[in-house]
Amino acid sequence: MKLSRRQLLLGGGAAAIAAPGILGALTAPRGVEINVERDLSLWTLQLPTQPSFKPLDHSRKVDLAIIGAGYTGLSCAYYAKKMRPDWNVIVLESHMVGSGASSRNSGIVYARQVGINNQDFADRGFERLKAFIDDQQIDCDFMPSPTLILANNSSQAATLISRMTSNERWIPAPRLNERLHSRSYNGGVVSPGYYKIQPAKLLSGHLKAAFDVGVEIFEQSPATKIYHGKVVTINTPGGDVTASHAMVATNAYSSRLGIFPHTAFPIHQYTLATRQLTLDEINRYGLDQWTTRFEKVTLPVTFSLTPTRHFFMRMVLGYEKFDSQVWHSPEGAKATALNLFEKRYPNIRELQPDIAWHGVTGHTVSEKPVFSVIGENNVHIGIAYNGLGIMPGHNIGYLSASRITGNPDPDVQFLEDTAGSLPIPRDYYRNMMLQSVMKLASPV
Repeated sequence: MKLSRRQLLLGGGAAAIAAPGILGALTAPRGVEINVERDLSLWTLQLPTQPSFKPLDHSRKVDLAIIGAGYTGLSCAYYAKKMRPDWNVIVLESHMVGSGASSRNSGIVYARQVGINNQDFADRGFERLKAFIDDQQIDCDFMPSPTLILANNSSQAATLISRMTSNERWIPAPRLNERLHSRSYNGGVVSPGYYKIQPAKLLSGHLKAAFDVGVEIFEQSPATKIYHGKVVTINTPGGDVTASHAMVATNAYSSRLGIFPHTAFPIHQYTLATRQLTLDEINRYGLDQWTTRFEKVTLPVTFSLTPTRHFFMRMVLGYEKFDSQVWHSPEGAKATALNLFEKRYPNIRELQPDIAWHGVTGHTVSEKPVFSVIGENNVHIGIAYNGLGIMPGHNIGYLSASRITGNPDPDVQFLEDTAGSLPIPRDYYRNMMLQSVMKLASPV
């Protein structure tokens, strides 16, 4: 019987989950990792020079302080400033704008909010993102992407066939493997509704939109502690920020800040891409059809051909102890990724997959995001998108802004119970539990 990611986590950690639940403290035992270099993705390398922003160098008093300059943080800043133009809104980013998952993801967009079983809600979030892209005239290569959901064995094939909808079709193994130049699959489902996007270009659009409406942005300005009360105080190396409202949009980096540390945790991802391919190579290797390919297993694997003709694979590495954002062996990660790449596509070495980047995504055991208000109802949190965060990140930024400014959108109701996600203990139980789960479920 195939176990889902949630079942594996619950089963592997049943004893550990009996440990104490969410604590009220907002200070993480090991603290924020400040001086950590984040490698650049292919997406960022394709951008022209981006504007830089100075660090915060003195104390400030503002209406709204947002921690994290990714899709969620910049979306929240943009919409909040639009709704309340009289407010002072600032964004604090610990590194470079968008240097988290917002510039290091797989660039796949789908009308789905992991953990929220309401398609209308997801469809509205998707349309909201499309409207934002159109309104801001963001050139981010947003386009439909013919997509395959792949089966690695006969059991997965049977499951996929049993769950097919009327607008999907099955491709049997002989035809599929011949077409993909692979010997790995037991068939696949052609599934509509997926889109591609250039993540860093989308992020740049968020940045410009926020900046143009008057949001102040500070890079290299990590929040190290948050104190809640009637006024929120945020410590940074350059000075304290006091704010009437705060928004935490730190996704995978949240637990080190002390935000829902017993609920959310980071999972490391690794992406390996080829050089730019010629049209002849794309045809020769069967990359011209179904340009997005998912292995929807416990630890999902994504293959995709970008609009700039790079073929890439994104895989899950696992959990690093103490919620660290640093993977212990980058070279080992690259070797593991290359091994899996070549298992699926034996000729891949000829395509020279040598562009690589690492990233972390925020997760919960329940697979629900965390959308919550703590403190004196003035510290708002939107984190942990469980691996599919482009549309949800933007949407939760918008819904957070609506809630903060007193203009709540009805869609807030679909997220209101997500703060009650199942707890997962801290290290060393967390490390032991997640490492064993990842090893058991590894596709390599």
